[in-house]
Amino acid sequence: MFVRLALDTDVEDIVRMGRANVFETKTLDRDAFDEARLREVIQGYFDGANPTIFVVEHRRQVIAFLFATMNRYDYRAGLFTAQRVLYVSPENRGTRAAVLLIKELVRWSERLGAVEIKGGNDNGFQSERTADFLTHFGFERVGLSLTKRLDGGGAHG
Repeated sequence: MFVRLALDTDVEDIVRMGRANVFETKTLDRDAFDEARLREVIQGYFDGANPTIFVVEHRRQVIAFLFATMNRYDYRAGLFTAQRVLYVSPENRGTRAAVLLIKELVRWSERLGAVEIKGGNDNGFQSERTADFLTHFGFERVGLSLTKRLDGGGAHG
C-alpha cells in the first residue's frame, strides 16, 4: 500500500469513489452527485495542480483519494493548504490508507512552504471521528464552520 499523485488512468476509480462518497455522506436528496463537475475538477488537477489529488494504491487498485488545495490568505502574506476531500473505500477502512494520505498532505504542504493546513469535513458525516483522527497529526480545533442552505434544504428547510 502506497500513496502517490493521481494519474490519468485513475480517473474512473476517482469518479467511482466520488460517487460512493456523495451517496454515503449526503443528508438531502438534492445533494446529487455531479459527475461532470467532478471530471472538471479532476481536469483542473491535470491542468494546474489545484486541486492536487493523491491516491492510495493497494495491489494495483486505487482504494482511496485526497483532494488538497493551495491557497493564499485574503489579508496576510503566506500560503496555506486545505484538505478538501478524503475518501477511503469502505472495504479498506481501518487500513493505513487515510494515515498515508494525511502524512503525504503534511509533506506536500511543508515542501510548498505552507504556513498551515486546514482540514476536516464539510458534510457532518462522522465529524467527531474526523476531528479525532486529524488531531493525531497535530491538527487543532480552531473556530467554527456553519452552513445556511439557500435551496430550501437543511434541517428546517
